[in-house]
Amino acid sequence: MRLALSKYAIHNPEYLHIHDKDGSFAYGSDQEWYPTLWQRRAGCGPTTASNIVLYFLQKQNPRTMYREDALEVMQEMWKLVTPGIMGVHLTSQFTRGVDAYLPSLPMALTAKELKIPKAKGQRPSLASVADFLAASFTADCPVAFLNLSKGSLTNLYEWHWVTIVGMEQDREGGRVLATLYDDSQIWEIDLGLWLETTSRGGGFVSYQPSLQ
Repeated sequence: MRLALSKYAIHNPEYLHIHDKDGSFAYGSDQEWYPTLWQRRAGCGPTTASNIVLYFLQKQNPRTMYREDALEVMQEMWKLVTPGIMGVHLTSQFTRGVDAYLPSLPMALTAKELKIPKAKGQRPSLASVADFLAASFTADCPVAFLNLSKGSLTNLYEWHWVTIVGMEQDREGGRVLATLYDDSQIWEIDLGLWLETTSRGGGFVSYQPSLQ
């Protein structure tokens, strides 16, 4: 018997397709595009912040986004979401930088966070994580995901930020698969397995339209 699934996603994922002159495109910005070695090593936070910003810029004025255009935003976000010796290892570092950029956006946005503590007993349930993501995608907002330990996952870098653009959940409240953009690629991760096995936690950040 096939499971009944609930699916959620940002409304226009193609807004985060970053094009090259040869006709190819990347799924989201890529930290490997930064010009310096330190930026390429530590730039996942500002790169993910760039994806969040780019999506809202594209919603206001859709156009073909080229790598050069994305890199301009990436460099601006580097100044605001600046990695330290431990990178950008707190959601508060991320939001502080993006908040500073918000006046440059054509709409009012407010950060919503769901932190995942290191202590397993203090973590929100998988259903709470799924609800957070579903609310974000229903509002047409990509989600920044901080993963400090990949746990048992084999298809995710750790101590790393990625952009989640969709999710799939069986209606019985079981498995939750998140679709993410990272490293110019698109793939899925098992969020339930991550939540159960991560040894350090992390968090989720969504910028959503402010209530007037």
